[in-house]
Amino acid sequence: MALLLKLNIKPKIMKAVFIAYNQALSDRMDNALKVAGIKGFSKWTEMLGVGSNTGEPHLGTHTWPSMNSGILTIVEDEKVDPLLNYIRQVNKIAEEQGIHAFVWDIERMM
Repeated sequence: MALLLKLNIKPKIMKAVFIAYNQALSDRMDNALKVAGIKGFSKWTEMLGVGSNTGEPHLGTHTWPSMNSGILTIVEDEKVDPLLNYIRQVNKIAEEQGIHAFVWDIERMM
């Protein structure tokens, strides 16, 4: 870091974005990554989950048959807002399906 400052190079600020969503929204989430210019990510195609307030459980059972998926991507700070804006648009259209996004700072990468 000190060397970067001496060379007057600004270190990139990186963020982790985790998105949990109903599998029914998979195509829209793939498109969200494309629209935001995000190429690198990890995806879990079958996740179980229960919403915190009003959402129905997605447990893959006879009673609650739907399932979730999840995406984790590490991106430059400037890509976060376009991604979250797209996710907000999807959520307005399909709020009952369930989608949540969480962002946190990345302290180190190698």
